[in-house]
Amino acid sequence: MRIQRLEALAFGLILLLLTGACGEPADPLDEIRALRQERRFGQMLEPLRRLIDADPSRAEAHLLLGEALLTTGQAGLAVWPLQRASESPEYAVEAGLLLTQAMLESRTAPDAIVAIERVLELEPENEAAMALRIDAYLATGKLEEALADIERALESDPENLQILVPRVTTLIGLERIDEAEVALDEAQVRMEAAGDSAPRVTKARLCLARGLFAIAKEEIEVGETRYAECLEAYPTDRLVVTESVSFHDLNGRPDRATEILEQAFSASGDGFFRVALARRMGVRGLPEEEERLLLAEAEERPSQRNWFAVADYYVQRDRFDEALVAFEKVLARSSDPAPILRFAYADTLVQAGRYDEAYAVAEELDQAQLRSMIRGRILLEQGDAQGALVEFEAGLRLWPNNPAARYLAGQAAERIGLFERAISEYRESLRAGAAITEAGLALAPLHAQQKDHEGALAAIQGYVQSHQGDPEGYAVAIRICQAANRPGLAREGIDRMARLPGQAGRALAIEVDLVSEVRGAEAAAEIVEKSELDLTDPTHHEALAALLEQLGAMGQNAQAEARVESALKAHPEAAAFHALRGEVRRAAGGSRTEVEADYRRALELDAKHVPALLGLAELAAEAGEPSAAIDLYDRALEIEDAPAPDLEAAKILLEGGDVTAGVERLRRLLERHPRESSAALLLAEQLLLKGDLDGARDYASRAAWFEEPGSGDLRAKIEAKSSPGAAEAATDAS
Repeated sequence: MRIQRLEALAFGLILLLLTGACGEPADPLDEIRALRQERRFGQMLEPLRRLIDADPSRAEAHLLLGEALLTTGQAGLAVWPLQRASESPEYAVEAGLLLTQAMLESRTAPDAIVAIERVLELEPENEAAMALRIDAYLATGKLEEALADIERALESDPENLQILVPRVTTLIGLERIDEAEVALDEAQVRMEAAGDSAPRVTKARLCLARGLFAIAKEEIEVGETRYAECLEAYPTDRLVVTESVSFHDLNGRPDRATEILEQAFSASGDGFFRVALARRMGVRGLPEEEERLLLAEAEERPSQRNWFAVADYYVQRDRFDEALVAFEKVLARSSDPAPILRFAYADTLVQAGRYDEAYAVAEELDQAQLRSMIRGRILLEQGDAQGALVEFEAGLRLWPNNPAARYLAGQAAERIGLFERAISEYRESLRAGAAITEAGLALAPLHAQQKDHEGALAAIQGYVQSHQGDPEGYAVAIRICQAANRPGLAREGIDRMARLPGQAGRALAIEVDLVSEVRGAEAAAEIVEKSELDLTDPTHHEALAALLEQLGAMGQNAQAEARVESALKAHPEAAAFHALRGEVRRAAGGSRTEVEADYRRALELDAKHVPALLGLAELAAEAGEPSAAIDLYDRALEIEDAPAPDLEAAKILLEGGDVTAGVERLRRLLERHPRESSAALLLAEQLLLKGDLDGARDYASRAAWFEEPGSGDLRAKIEAKSSPGAAEAATDAS
């Protein structure tokens, strides 16, 4: 499993910590109401928290706290006090409106629908509530319901310009193109009639709607013209720039998309564009440029979010010391740092393995929810998944709709072998906020394992929609679409993945693998040969590897070697090509000296080239050199934590008679990769031989959950050992 992104995790888990004491007036709310009148919401937080701690029954205090949190950009934290306030008849409507807004901003749109419908039950004609329900319907993809509310709103207020554009885009989303065209024309006429009184932001969105409409009609050139017009009229509007970038990316013009971002930042100096440009550089394989841009933005505008972005960059690359420095720079600037910084700092300490320091920071936080989350993170990292799950459960009792906490609870449940529980937690995480975590990516394969293809499709589609730049989402989606017999969706996934920067080769390799499974090696090789991809380009090495594998399967070793030699001639310094030549020669029965030379040359060019390390490890194992093989597998694991090297090393230990070390290695492997069913089966077999029936039963059950071949027979043996009459039942249950 991949490490959760730091920024999303911190924002998902954090609760505001408020400390301090001061003299209070006879009615503390008098002073707080005065602060509210002056819109000094940040100063309201501390006295409100103290007041609620002293008297949690005061609904108005909960209302004001929720409003203050929402206004200061902490929507997720505002949900709980606003829920409490909405339970009071006196504040049900006011708190309900704010609660819905908080849920929408914290990406819990399904709950937002429930909240706003309670308001509309009390005040059916409340226009603000109707507008919020439209937003909630759109956020959850309930387009028919949204359109019905839009039409009602227009009947109530025909002069409502802001709702005209959502009407158009909703009709487009429903593929009611003729009606969308009528609505678009009406919106254009109304906007022109309004002249300068029409909000600029509404005009910009109408401009985008015209481009979207052209695309919906498959008039791509017209759409391109429309987007160009929008950029000319609104060159620094965030939505216009973002949508224009997406348009050019989807149409195979990434350089133009980058240029648009660069021009927007140059013209406006808006840090939003610089951060977006930085992320783009990272996706395009230019991490140094991404780092430079993120640091420049954080140093020029040292906000919490900007330093989070810098820290997140370092965390994703396991550069924890630098990530901690990024936080410490911000913490040093404030005598009373925001709790979000303290929490994120503690979370980074956990990932750096500095558990005592992380625990000490966590203990400084007054909120029980926060302490539980940090403790859970520490225990999970230390390998105590059961203890971690207990801590996450404690935190979730106080904050049940936290998507990141649900995701982490799912991870803890998996490590214990509670896969049904993990599914439940991932579902809740998705419901609470699909974009916050990788719950969809984790959940989809579990549904697929249970042959719940529709559930798997829904989970991975939700992930891909909210993580459109992540190639892993597309890779999983393509596989699931193929298993669900949805070739059209699989094709779409391949095409979209191929358009991501640097992913064309990998996308083609996945396609080749799928075709090979269905139509055989010859058809799969033909797919590559007919593609226009340059297989001598090192960025496309995965596609070349796929072709070489198919040629090898057909016994065409000479052709395979010729293809890899051609690639090496074009790029003799490409480590991947040297490693591939080693694979080709090895498959053709080449000498160990020759194959090993290829792998070692790859490592000379790139000391962290994992395939070369694995190739050398396999050669050492085949030559009866177990210590050398294990050392090489361990070097590969230091670079990339994958299950295969650990499993192979464990097998070598077991075959060599070092059962204790082999069993321990399998346990550690399954803590990190609980879905590795072949490792679970092997561990169960070893535990059965040692007489540990409970342990053997646990791991055999894990293997059986993933339908690992042989798991049913092993479970029967285990039950026969413990209770001879249960053997037949165990076999039937498998």
